[in-house]
Amino acid sequence: MKVTDQYPGVKLGFSTQNFLNCMPVGVDNLKELLDFAAEEGYAFIEMRDPSADLTLEDCKILAAYARDKDVEVIYEIHKDLFNPEFKEVFDRAVRNTAEFGKPGILRSIMSWSEFIADGEKTGWTDEELDHLSSLADQYAAEAKKLNVQLVLENIIEPWFGNDGGHGLADFFRETSGIGLQFDAANPFLPSCRGPANPDDVAEHLGQIADRWFTTHLKCGKDGAFQPMLEENPLSYQKIFGLMSRNQVKYAALELLSVDDKQACFDNHRKSIEYLASQGIAEVK
Repeated sequence: MKVTDQYPGVKLGFSTQNFLNCMPVGVDNLKELLDFAAEEGYAFIEMRDPSADLTLEDCKILAAYARDKDVEVIYEIHKDLFNPEFKEVFDRAVRNTAEFGKPGILRSIMSWSEFIADGEKTGWTDEELDHLSSLADQYAAEAKKLNVQLVLENIIEPWFGNDGGHGLADFFRETSGIGLQFDAANPFLPSCRGPANPDDVAEHLGQIADRWFTTHLKCGKDGAFQPMLEENPLSYQKIFGLMSRNQVKYAALELLSVDDKQACFDNHRKSIEYLASQGIAEVK
């Protein structure tokens, strides 16, 4: 399985988040998922370890196993920059990420706690944007010392600023070192505090392509996160076209995790079949 020649340079992978309901984080489960990735032809996995609980020794073992399987690893934590635990989790995570070598990408999330604390909040204040931007570039610079690129995923913040405050576009205008993991569904879900127009998001992605490193292929059909890929408000064909033209390499399936392990594996295969039906993936 691979991306078709229509979209040169783009690699397919999946996030192990997709299996968290039935396969908790641990060396043995992650080895099994690396086996699955290698057998199915995925080029990489995103190893979701929400609080960076894997030890350095665990990561050494997993890195050697991944190299043997010829599968690249992107490391994922799940703490936003306003979370008081972010620094201690980041400190462990950046060391763990470095153990995996190339591509040397550490991913976390851009927003969450500040919006969950205020159900009416629709954007960042001037002070919050200044604080968030400063922290993001500070942590990105620390990661660079270990040859790691820190990227943040868009979650529930608005993509564009509005009367309620600043959004993601303002954040990237105020920063220089932090990267983007683009989530293909989040800007269009009801959970977003300022749902965006898909065409406007696509246009902006082209404008910040030098900051865009990875993509989560999530499906937001009918306004909800789905367990497999189907039609999305921003088409995957447009996303892959943008990625290929702008040399963004990593596209990972992010699927709603289900409790049944075999169903998880089946949902990945069905998602690849969907991408194949759209002329994006080629299944041998």
